[in-house]
Amino acid sequence: MVYIFLMIMCLSGSLWASDMELKPIAETYRDDLEELSLHLSEKGVPEEWFSSNINRDSFTFYPQIESYFSNMAENRVNRGEIDLKDYKQHFGVDLKIRKGIRFIEEHQEILTKVQQKNGIDYELIVAILGMETNFGEQRQRGNFYVFDTLVSQYLLLPRRQSFAVNELAALYTFSQITQKEIDYFIGSFAGASGWGQFIPTSLVAYFVSADGKDENIDIFSIEDTVFSIENYLAAHRLNGDTINYPETRRKAVFAYNRSEAYVKAVLYMYEEFKKYSIQG
Repeated sequence: MVYIFLMIMCLSGSLWASDMELKPIAETYRDDLEELSLHLSEKGVPEEWFSSNINRDSFTFYPQIESYFSNMAENRVNRGEIDLKDYKQHFGVDLKIRKGIRFIEEHQEILTKVQQKNGIDYELIVAILGMETNFGEQRQRGNFYVFDTLVSQYLLLPRRQSFAVNELAALYTFSQITQKEIDYFIGSFAGASGWGQFIPTSLVAYFVSADGKDENIDIFSIEDTVFSIENYLAAHRLNGDTINYPETRRKAVFAYNRSEAYVKAVLYMYEEFKKYSIQG
């Protein structure tokens, strides 16, 4: 079992208010972390992997994780606090369209190649990439360690415990496939990483290398990312025939992000990119 007193070593003072004692906090999560370790062991995750990553120097606990989810633009739309226009403005969708056109011009060769694979319009792939990380912009890389935020979700959000266990198990699997250290996987508070913002189970299921070699997979490669987004959409029934059906497009994008506001923003960008391609 993972004993929480080991965690004291990795919870640095920068993570907590200076007047808080570490031991009471550590004691609070003793049983929860032992339980999480057990769940992961049942899924084939070595206890040593979990323990070593909990105790690494860079481990970061995110005590405000619940507020991050609550303040998501998608959730604010669902609560009626903002509308679709506000949502688009929040993400700078019209600015993304202009940047996306430049992205298409600069990456035409790889985008043409990825479209030829199954006939999925590259404009849709670019629209998703634009919404996720503004076409692979460094500032959109994220600053949450995926392992750490999933542990934080397990400890603080009971409704996401099953999710956290499954994603941590998948993160272990993908880290073994790619031979990447855990700090390589950095992204959003929700547990997604890379330019396409794939959660670990989606990394395992859909993320591919552009050259077809697992050992070359890089979630921060534009080429790998566009092929992986294409792979995801193809797995959700998009191809050269179904791309022409609006409802099939909508369902595929919804599978990528289960927010109607997100889907509408992506499809709006897609249509604008298509207009540009036709004019070009």
